[in-house]
Amino acid sequence: MNKTVTKKTIPLTKKLTINEGAHVLYVYYSEELYLENLVSAIVAAKSVSQHVIIIEKEEIYQAAIEKTKAELGVSNEDELDFVHFINSVDYYQTYNDFHFERAIAYLTQLFTSYAEKNISVRVWGNVFLENYLDNMDKLHTYECQCDQAIRNFQFLTICSYNAKVIPSAVQLEMMKSHPYLMTDTELVISPLYKEGDVLPSLASQKKIESELELYRQKLDFIHVIAHEVRNPLTVIKSFATILKTEVNQEDSKVKLELIEDYAKAIDHEINHMIQTEQMLTVDSFWEASQLEMLPIINEVVESMSVKARTQNIKLDTNINLPHTVQVRGNAMGMRLVISNILSNAIKYSYEGSSVTLTSFVQNEFLYIQVIDRGVGMNDEELDKLFKKYQKVNQDVPGQGVGLFMVYKLVNYFNGEIHVESEERKGTKMEVSFPLSYMD
Repeated sequence: MNKTVTKKTIPLTKKLTINEGAHVLYVYYSEELYLENLVSAIVAAKSVSQHVIIIEKEEIYQAAIEKTKAELGVSNEDELDFVHFINSVDYYQTYNDFHFERAIAYLTQLFTSYAEKNISVRVWGNVFLENYLDNMDKLHTYECQCDQAIRNFQFLTICSYNAKVIPSAVQLEMMKSHPYLMTDTELVISPLYKEGDVLPSLASQKKIESELELYRQKLDFIHVIAHEVRNPLTVIKSFATILKTEVNQEDSKVKLELIEDYAKAIDHEINHMIQTEQMLTVDSFWEASQLEMLPIINEVVESMSVKARTQNIKLDTNINLPHTVQVRGNAMGMRLVISNILSNAIKYSYEGSSVTLTSFVQNEFLYIQVIDRGVGMNDEELDKLFKKYQKVNQDVPGQGVGLFMVYKLVNYFNGEIHVESEERKGTKMEVSFPLSYMD
């Protein structure tokens, strides 16, 4: 059983490829090239067995259908049953007041219906909102909410604007809510796009603020508990170290070493909880920069070796990395990714078994693989794996936040996750990050 979280590349047109689930701003100058690109997108969708939803004026849609039939060499429109038409005049209420919320709700309902049937879809919409060009707040809200809906469903969507109508100031504003900018002949990454730049509804905003306040309260509580627990832990660990030098019986030394290990393991878990909550609540912890990974991997392996010993698990490593290997990320974030994956592998392993961490560079990517021989997962558990507060095994203690954070961090650092698992045989989890080089 496998679960993969990757950025799959698919054809946008005959000449351009793009990540599946992308949100594209298409600013067109030539109506002839616009029609050519629309037809090319339809043909490309057919090549990957996708359906196409086209929000367009009827005369342009019919022209696109005729050209598509010629391109595919078909005469019957029934053979284009993967293409679905929505009249843009009706959708955008061109001659009346356009209700953004109603349009987004309709789009979400439409996406849901296809997602429930497990049908892959791309959407092409020619946006006719000239009446709202002087109301940037409303237009920006609409596009941001579109971007949020698209990211939720991972459907490729192209929003087209006529460059002869839309002012350059509006184009710049639209680039903030679209990861990609396309012209009649080129496709580039938008330098102004930020993934979090979404304006939620008042109800959603209230929910977000309440959740953040809860996180802050939890963080305050954890800090208090950490202070109260760490002081006696330090004393216990210190006395265990001293006593080891004063006893001669080997059996007693082994027991004192276990006390040291347990004290270190508890201290690590407390620190891990604090860092996880900080990642959820403090923006500065998401800042990315050039990062040497070998010291971070070694640091995590050293601390997790203690946890493995306390659970009678052997931790094997095969780290084949030069010291100069760098990725773009955040030291605390990367530590959380690796330690969460290792911690789960140890936690769900059978006593007396082993966990193996392997790291290497291949095809300009850094790979980190963790394999355990533990309880494994079924399909249902794999589906819940990266959801917040969802735990695979209710009998094992934990917050259910760890792999949710791993998922968020890996995606934030432009990485990928691949998981293979089989019940009662174990799990293999692999993360990869593109190598980064100094300019």
